[in-house]
Amino acid sequence: MHFITSIGKDIPVYIADTFKKRFLGLMGKKEGVYGLLLLKCNFIHTLFMRYQLDALYLDENDNIVAIKRCIKPFSIVPPVRGAVKVLEFPSSLQALAFLSTGTQIKFY
Repeated sequence: MHFITSIGKDIPVYIADTFKKRFLGLMGKKEGVYGLLLLKCNFIHTLFMRYQLDALYLDENDNIVAIKRCIKPFSIVPPVRGAVKVLEFPSSLQALAFLSTGTQIKFY
C-alpha cells in the first residue's frame, strides 16, 4: 500500500493488523522512507524508538481526526476520540505537510 503526500511524494505504508504488530510498531526499526498503518488503534507509544514520529489519527472512512507532529521517543500519546486507525511516519519525511483535520486521505 502507498500514501501520496500533498506534495506528491510516494511513501510505502506497511500494515499492522495484529496485536503484536501494533505493539511493536516501528520500535527498533531504523528511520526510513516508509509509514505504518495501525488498524484498530486510537493511541500510540514511542517507547524504545530512536527517532521522532508524526501521526495521523483516522476514522473508519480515512478522514483525519487528529494530527500529532514530532512525537518524541519514549512518549505515550493519549487515545484520540473517534480514531480507529493511526498512520505513523518518521518526522523527517514531513509526510503530513499541508494536511488538516477533516481531510480524507487515500491509499493506493
